[in-house]
Amino acid sequence: MSSEEESKELSLEVTSEEEEEEETSSGEEESGSGEEESGSGEEESGSGEEETGSSEYETGSESGSEESGSESGQSFTTTEEGEKLITIVNKLQDAFTKVGMANLDLPQIAVVGCQSSGKSSVLESVVGRDFLPRGSGIVTRRPLVLQLIRDTSIQDEYGQFLHKGEKKYFDYKEIEAEIVKDTDRITGQNKGLSPIPINLKLYSPNVVNLTMIDLPGVTKIAVGDQPEDIEEQINDMVLNYISRPNCIILAVTPGNTDLANSDSLKLAKQVDPKRDRTVGVLTKLDLMDEGTDAVEILEGRLMDLKFIGVVNRSQKDLQNNKDVKSALSAEQQFFKNHPKYMHMSHVMGAKYLAKVLNNKLINHIQRCLPQINKNVEKELESAQKELQKLGVDDDDLQRKQVAFSSLSGFSQEFKNLIDGTSSDVDDIKDKSFATRIVGGARIRAHFIFSLPGDVKKLKLEDDLTDEKIKIYIQNAEGAISRLGVPEKAFHWAIRVGITKLMEPCRQCVLNVEKELIEIITATANKVEQFEMFPMLKERILDIATNLVSSLREPTLDLVTKLVNMELAYINFDHPNLHIRKYTEDKTGELFESWLTKKGGKSKKWQQRWFVLKARTLFYYSGPNSTTALGVIPLEGCIIETWEDIKKALNQNFGSNNQNQNQQNNNNNNNNNNNNNNYNNNNNNNNNNNNNNNNNQQLYPEQKGQVGTKVPPIDQKQKRGLFGKKKSPLTSLNNKCYFRIRHPSGRSILHNRPMLELFADDEKALKNWVNFIKRAAQGGRGGGKKINKDIWLIREVVTSYFRTAKITLFDSIPKAIMFSMVNPVKRELESSLMVKIYDEELLDDIMSEDPGVKEKRQRLKRTVLLLREAQEIMKDVKKFKSLKKY
Repeated sequence: MSSEEESKELSLEVTSEEEEEEETSSGEEESGSGEEESGSGEEESGSGEEETGSSEYETGSESGSEESGSESGQSFTTTEEGEKLITIVNKLQDAFTKVGMANLDLPQIAVVGCQSSGKSSVLESVVGRDFLPRGSGIVTRRPLVLQLIRDTSIQDEYGQFLHKGEKKYFDYKEIEAEIVKDTDRITGQNKGLSPIPINLKLYSPNVVNLTMIDLPGVTKIAVGDQPEDIEEQINDMVLNYISRPNCIILAVTPGNTDLANSDSLKLAKQVDPKRDRTVGVLTKLDLMDEGTDAVEILEGRLMDLKFIGVVNRSQKDLQNNKDVKSALSAEQQFFKNHPKYMHMSHVMGAKYLAKVLNNKLINHIQRCLPQINKNVEKELESAQKELQKLGVDDDDLQRKQVAFSSLSGFSQEFKNLIDGTSSDVDDIKDKSFATRIVGGARIRAHFIFSLPGDVKKLKLEDDLTDEKIKIYIQNAEGAISRLGVPEKAFHWAIRVGITKLMEPCRQCVLNVEKELIEIITATANKVEQFEMFPMLKERILDIATNLVSSLREPTLDLVTKLVNMELAYINFDHPNLHIRKYTEDKTGELFESWLTKKGGKSKKWQQRWFVLKARTLFYYSGPNSTTALGVIPLEGCIIETWEDIKKALNQNFGSNNQNQNQQNNNNNNNNNNNNNNYNNNNNNNNNNNNNNNNNQQLYPEQKGQVGTKVPPIDQKQKRGLFGKKKSPLTSLNNKCYFRIRHPSGRSILHNRPMLELFADDEKALKNWVNFIKRAAQGGRGGGKKINKDIWLIREVVTSYFRTAKITLFDSIPKAIMFSMVNPVKRELESSLMVKIYDEELLDDIMSEDPGVKEKRQRLKRTVLLLREAQEIMKDVKKFKSLKKY
């Protein structure tokens, strides 16, 4: 398609009404050629151009109309029907603005451009009047929804603002002043911005039906008292409009600047990359540098967007008060007389731009109306549902019925949240239920996490040190020496620990009380009817909160009794305690258990049953064996854990290396350079020898370097004769390793200087190390009996604590549910009903929030206007007379 044909594509068909006007003005029409004589009385058909008067518009060729019609696949047979469509959209625009739905995606034209692009002048040229505020900085600070309404029945043009009702403005200066006044009313006078639109209708016989939105001019740098983020604010506002699929983008760009830097084109391409709904406007063509022109741009050869050129008034014209009509006439002469633009003058100028926008808007509306109709139905359904919740009427009886039904709904929703059956829990759309626990789950969390966690923080084992247990024993014996462990020592140790459990158990009650109150508040906020009755909501919260608080003390008393029950009777016959295994007489044994050993006659790792008696360690093949396989006298021996060995290694390596380095330095000073290599080798040998000596001190039975890995147990050693499992073996862990040796290096077992052992776990390791150390030190600290008694009390008391905690962790939650949670669930609704009905000021409590009344009235207006919009949409079905060109 040639550039001329592309230009003609934008031309419009002539309305029947305009044809009659043109016949009157020209006096004749040549029907065969399809050309019109108007204004000047004749037109040259070869040029395809037409001269028009100031009130007439270029119509283009037949082929141009055909291509324009094919853009949407269909066009209206008369522009009268198209104009009615624009009128329908204008009515919808007003209706939606009145009910606060101005953001509904209606077909409209958004004007985008930088502050110096001539955007406002283009709008005034389309209207044919001066009515927009001018000045420095940001003048357009709110979107201006401009509805141009062609009315040939009036002689005097006038404007109407939506916020001013039916008031008519016949003076365009007053319209300009009102735009400034209403802008300041919303944004203040500090150059602030607001997305709230100003709606202005202009009625005139000299305009085409259009709906355009004048947006703030894009700027890069804040000037004067403009906000620092002015660019971001304006871009957000512009994108909010032009991102809507039903918005036609009028991108205004100065012709004397580089298109690559055009802000309006960048924003338009961001939301309309295919340019399907973008119309380009090139301004300031008369200000381009001499010898330059915009022909390639206007013919669409430079980029994938067709532009329409316009010439606005210059600053000098404005100072000389040149009106818009004179400017339009001058614009027309500019294009007709310019050597580069004369061939396309019929598709240039503000009047032609108005026609193009009118045609585009009509076609766009026709495509969008089905979706608009669906949106209207959706909004109407939503408004009706919300109105139904608030109650359609202000009747007192109905209001009380709504109020009391909300009490029942509140109580049921509270129960549902406690039991985990709330509708919100089942709502898969509510992602918050996948990220946090609510309702009854939070109460349960206090039972299974908070309570055990608080008990763990008590560190009950701190009261079971050797010194404290020894004091328990001595105080229990008094002045009389006893043969067995005094029973009072057990009781005292147990009571001290259980008494500490009192505080976390009582704190659990307070935690659950707090959760219940939070659940009550959350439930009240979810009941939508309470929005109508704020005083009722406040009273319900008071009653429900007081109900929970009234159950606090009885629940605390019950929990206290449960803890005191544990203190009242120390039950050593509890089936879970197995205390008898600790208290049976072991013929003097201080400690006994399985240990994994290495040493003796075998170099393999083996499990043996070890028994500590007085200052001697025996080991057997099993706990029932009576023949000792080995005997280790412990007096004067050293017991070392893995940590002890590592510390000793680090210290010895460090000190030996330091001494050897000093010796090397001295040798180097005494020898000449020729002996350096010999000395170095000799020093290295000394180092290695010294390290080996050190290793032999730590590991007398080993010759090489100390290893850090423990030899694994031979799998065959885990089973006894005929493959039967001897005893449970745990995996060997360095942390459970210890060894026994004498500092003199003498043999302690089967002519070997050391016995290496592994305990089953770290707790067993600690017990063995402590008992063996005491035995090796000659029973210091109380002797054999006191050591055995300390161990016995610690084991029994620890086991009893474990059982008591299990009992309380089970009984405390039951007590709280029985005494607090379940009564609230059971009595909440009846308490609310009784107390609300007994209120002397029932009518005051049931009084409706004034805001709810306003909301109801607003919803009623919304429903009414949306129904009216539906009726408006029905008129569209009458436009059946569509044809393809």
